[in-house]
Amino acid sequence: MEDYLPGVPSRSIGEWLTSLGLEQYARHFIENSVDLSVVRDLTEKDLQELGVLLGHRRKILRAIAELPRPSAASYGPAAKALRKEAERRRLTVMFCDLVGSAALAARLDPEDMREVIRAYNGCIAEVIGRHEGTVVRYLGDGALAYFGYPRAHEDDAERAVRAGLALVEAVAALPTRTGDPARARVGVATGTVVIGNVADEDPANRGTIIGETPNLAQRLQAIAEAGSVVISSGTRRLTGGLFDYRDLGCVTLKGWSEPVPAWQVLGPSAIASRFEALRNKPPIPPLGRDEEIERLLRRWRYAVQGEGRAVLLTGEPGIGKSHLALELERRLGDERHFSVRCFCSAHHTNSVLFPVIGHLAMAARLERADSATKRRAKLKALIARAGIVGEESFALLADLLSLPPDPQQGIARLPPQKQKERTVAALLAQLEGLAASRPVLVIFEDLQWIDPTSLELLALAVERIPPLRVLLMMTARPEFVPPWPGHAHVTTIPLTRLSRSDGAALVERVTAGKALPPEVMKQILARTDGIPLFIEELTKTVLESDWLRERGSDYVLGGALPPLAIPATLDASLMARLDRLASVREVAQIGAVIGREFSYELLSAVAGLPRDKLEEALFQLVRSGLVFCRGEIPDAVYTFKHTLVRDAAYAQLLKGRLSQIHAAIAEAIEKGLGEIADGQPELLAHHLSEAGLVARAIPYWLRAGQRAATRFANLEAVAHLERGIDAMERLPPGSAKDRLELDLHLTLGPCLIAARGHASRECVASFIRSRELCERLGDVAEYPQVISWLVSASIMRAELAEAQQGAATLVDLAEARGNRPAFLSAARAEAMILLFTGRLPQANEMAERAIKAFETSDEETKLAARTAGQDAGAAILALDSWILWALGHIDRSVGRMNASLRRAESIQHPHTSAYVAHYASLLHILRGEPDAGLGHAERCLALADEHGFAQFAALARAERAICQSASDPLLQTLRDAMRMLDEWFGSGMQLGITVLVCPTLLNCGQATQALDFIERAIAAIERNGERLFEAELCRFKARALLLCNAQGALTGAEDLLRRALATARGQEARSLELRAAIDMAALFADQGRREEACGVLAPVYQWFTEGSETGDLRNARELLERL
Repeated sequence: MEDYLPGVPSRSIGEWLTSLGLEQYARHFIENSVDLSVVRDLTEKDLQELGVLLGHRRKILRAIAELPRPSAASYGPAAKALRKEAERRRLTVMFCDLVGSAALAARLDPEDMREVIRAYNGCIAEVIGRHEGTVVRYLGDGALAYFGYPRAHEDDAERAVRAGLALVEAVAALPTRTGDPARARVGVATGTVVIGNVADEDPANRGTIIGETPNLAQRLQAIAEAGSVVISSGTRRLTGGLFDYRDLGCVTLKGWSEPVPAWQVLGPSAIASRFEALRNKPPIPPLGRDEEIERLLRRWRYAVQGEGRAVLLTGEPGIGKSHLALELERRLGDERHFSVRCFCSAHHTNSVLFPVIGHLAMAARLERADSATKRRAKLKALIARAGIVGEESFALLADLLSLPPDPQQGIARLPPQKQKERTVAALLAQLEGLAASRPVLVIFEDLQWIDPTSLELLALAVERIPPLRVLLMMTARPEFVPPWPGHAHVTTIPLTRLSRSDGAALVERVTAGKALPPEVMKQILARTDGIPLFIEELTKTVLESDWLRERGSDYVLGGALPPLAIPATLDASLMARLDRLASVREVAQIGAVIGREFSYELLSAVAGLPRDKLEEALFQLVRSGLVFCRGEIPDAVYTFKHTLVRDAAYAQLLKGRLSQIHAAIAEAIEKGLGEIADGQPELLAHHLSEAGLVARAIPYWLRAGQRAATRFANLEAVAHLERGIDAMERLPPGSAKDRLELDLHLTLGPCLIAARGHASRECVASFIRSRELCERLGDVAEYPQVISWLVSASIMRAELAEAQQGAATLVDLAEARGNRPAFLSAARAEAMILLFTGRLPQANEMAERAIKAFETSDEETKLAARTAGQDAGAAILALDSWILWALGHIDRSVGRMNASLRRAESIQHPHTSAYVAHYASLLHILRGEPDAGLGHAERCLALADEHGFAQFAALARAERAICQSASDPLLQTLRDAMRMLDEWFGSGMQLGITVLVCPTLLNCGQATQALDFIERAIAAIERNGERLFEAELCRFKARALLLCNAQGALTGAEDLLRRALATARGQEARSLELRAAIDMAALFADQGRREEACGVLAPVYQWFTEGSETGDLRNARELLERL
C-alpha cells in the first residue's frame, strides 16, 4: 500500500518533493527510509543530516506545517510519531497563541486570513522543529507543543524557553497585509504527566496528556503580554540562570485554588557558562579532586615557563569537569595572566565558531544597547591587547561578530573559504599575541557539542601551543573523539566517581554540616554512584522534602523514609539517555523492574522475546553504556550503570503495566528459579507485593526476615518484616491471619530491640500488638516472651511500678508453665527492677537464681532465651556485676563481668557483645577506671555502627565522652556527652544512669548546669522511684554547691552528704556509701573537724575486704592517713 498523508492524494515521497521543486533530494530520502508516513516528524536537524540546504530546509518545514491536520478517523504520521503505550514522564509543555486573531480576521478577507494562519503555523513548525520539540496539534490560532516527548533531551525546559523566545520574534516578522505586526504569546510549564494512548486504541489519542502541566501552560499563556514568554516555577527551576527574568509574583489562574508563581522570560542571560548559570551559588572547591588539580597546576607551571600544554578532561555528565575547570581558574586568580573561556552549546553544534564568538563578545563587553560605532571601538580595544592592529584582522573579527563594516574602510569581501582561513589565522594570531604578553589559560568546554570550524581552530591551536605560554584546558563527555594525534604536550585526564567518604563529605557540605540520619545518607550514596551532581541534587531534594526535621545540629526523620524521588533537575537528562534507545526500551524497563542488577536467565523468562531479539537488545544496551555485562550468555548478569537511570526507566511505567511485569517476574522465580526463592526470599516477596499478590508475598517476607535475623542483619530484617506486617491489612480476618501476623511480630521483636532499643516507639507498638494477638488466639506458647518484652520496655522507660507488676506476673507464669527460657527473661527483668529501685540484696538474690537456672539449662534452652534480644547468660552476668559492685563486692563484680565477656565472645552474637561491652564500660566508669571504660565503649560503638544498634551507638558515644573528660575536661567533650544523652532520651530511655554525666559537668566547671541537671534527675526519681543513684545525685549536688560557693553552701552540702550516706546505707550500697563518706570526711577535714571525719569514713572503709587498689578505696585510705 502507498504511503499517504491524510487529505492528500496517495503518492510517493519523490512525487511530494517534486511538487515542491526539490526532487533532487528524493534519493537521499529514499536511501534513509524516509517516506510520507514519517515526513511530519522531520526536524531541521534531520533535514540537515539528509544533506538538505538551509533555504530548502525552510521550504520543506513550511510545506510540512501546511499539510492538512489528521482527523480522528484518519490519524496519520503525526500520531505515529507518538508512542502507542501510555507512560509517566516529566514533560515541558508549550502553548502558543496568535494575539488578536479575531480582530485580524475581521479586517482580512478569509482567503488572506488563511494565508496568515498558514504562515503562522509554518513558523511554529519551523521554530519548534529547530529546537527539537514536537508540535502535537494546532488549535485554530494556537498550538500545543511538547519538549521531552516522544524523545527527551537533557535540556528540554531550556529548549522550550528558547523556542518560545524565537517564536514570538519570528511571528512578529510575519506579513499580515494590514500593516500591523503579528504578535504571539507563549506559556511554558514543566511537570510530571501521563502521556500516550491513555484512553483507548484510537490513534488520535496517542499523545494525549493527563496532568495539570498542559493546563498550567495554557493559563500562563493567557496572562502573558503580547510578544512575551511566561513560564512556571517548574520550568524556572530547570533553566536557572540561563535567562533573565521578570518575577511576576504569584498570579491567580482559573482552575487553581491558590495563586501560582510565574516569571516572564526577558531573554538569554549574559552568563556564558552553563555550569555557573544552572547554579545559584558561587562554586566551592570540588571534593576528591586534589590529585587532578595538582596535575593541572603542574601543567600550568610548565606553560608559564614557555612550554605550552593541552589537557582534555573527560567524564560523564555531572562528574565535575566544569567545576574542576572553574577551580583551576580560581586557584590562578592571584597570578598575572589572561583567561579565555569558550563554551560550546548543544543548540549551536552547526553555528560557525559559536564558542569563540561568545568569548569575544563577553571579553569585549558588547551590549545590546551599544551602537555599531561603540561595538567596533570595544572590539578594537580588545584585540589591541594582543598587539593586533591590522585592518584586515579587525575586519575579519568584526564580521565574525556580525558588526556592520566601517564605511571608511574598504576591505574587499573574500570568498567564503578564504574568509574562514584568514579568520582562523587571525584568532590564532590573537592567542599568540596574548601569550607574548603574559601566560594564557584557555578553557574550552563541552567539546562534544563543538561546531566543525571551532574544532578545526582547536586542532590547529593544539599543534601551535608547545612554544607558547598557554595552557589549553578542554572538557568533553566520553563520546568525544579528539581529531588530533597523540602529542607529548597533550594529556587526557578521565574523571572518576567520588569515593564513598568524599560522597558523604559532599552531602554534609550541601546540608551545611548538619548530619543526616544514617539511613538517608546510605540511600543517597547508594543511588548516586559517586556522581557529584547526582549527590548534590538528590541531597537538595531530600532537604526540600517534608521528611526531615531539624534537631540541634542534626536532621532526624519525621516518619518512615519513602523511596527517594528522582530530582527534577536530573530527570530530563536520565530520560534522554533512555530515549536514545527507544527500540530496546521495553527490555530496559523489564530489567529495571527486576532491579539494578538482573540476570539473562530471569530476563529471558519474563520478556518472552525470541533469543536473537533479546540478545540484540541487550547488546545495544551494553553498547550504549546504560548497562554493564558480566559473564557470557546464558549466565550473563547485567547492571545498570547508574541507579538513577534504572529508577528513570522504572518510573516511566504505569501502575498496571508495573503490576503485570512484577507478577511475571514472581512467576518465573517460583516456577523455574527456586534458588532465588530460597536464597533471596525478599526478592520474590517484593515482586509478589508489587503485583498485588499480598497473600502469597507475606510468608516470603517472614522467611526473609528470619533469614536476615539469623545473619544479625537486624535493619534488613526489620525492613522485610515491616513490609509483611503492612501487607496484613489486605488479608481477610481470621485466626490464620492473626497467627501469621504474630509470627511476623515475634521475629520482629528481637530485631527491633537490637536496632532501636526496648523503649523505642516502634518496639512498644510491636510488643503491644503481639500481646493483643496472643490474647485473641488464646493459650499461645510465646505469650510469656511477649510479656517479658513489655516489662523490659517499661524498665527502660523508667515505668518501674508497672514493670515490677509485670515481672512478678511473668515469673509466676513462667514457673507455672515450666517455661525455662521465659523464666530466665523474667528473672533478669525482676533483678534489673530491684537494682534500679535500690533493693540491692533482693536484686542479687534474683540474679543468682537466674544465673543458676541458666547454668543448668541445655544449649537449646539458652538459645530460646535469646528472644529478649541478648543472650540471657551473658546479660544476667553483666547485670549482676553491677549489683555486686554497688553492694561493695568489688573483685567478685569484676569476675562476673569477665565471665559475661567470655560468654559473649564464645557465642559470637553481635547484639549480646554490644550489650556486654556497654555494661563493662559503665562498670569501669563506676569504679573510676576511665581508660578501661573507654576501651569497652569503643568496642560497643564499633559493633553498634556495624550492625545498626542505634540505642548502643548513642550510649557508647556518651560513655566515650565521659571517659575522655576524666583526662581532658574540655567543653567540647561535655557537649559530646550531653548530645549523646539527648539521643538516649530521644529514643525513649529515661533511666537515671545518665547521672554519670555529672562528673563531666563538674570537671568542666559547669556547676550551674550540673545543678540544673541534678534537680531534674532528683525530680525524676521522685516521679518514677528509680533510686539506685539517689545517693550519688545528693553527693554531686553537694559538690556543685561548694563549687558555686553560694551563701549557705557548706551547710547545704553537709545536709546533702548526710542524706547520701543514709540513702546508701538503707540500700546496702556499700560502694556508694564509701563515696559519700569520703566527701563528708573531706568536708569535715577542711573545717578542722578531723575526729568527725575519721568517725564517718573509718567504719565504712573497714567493711571492705576486696578491691583495695581501686580508686575509691585508695582515696579513702589516703584521706584516713592524712587525718
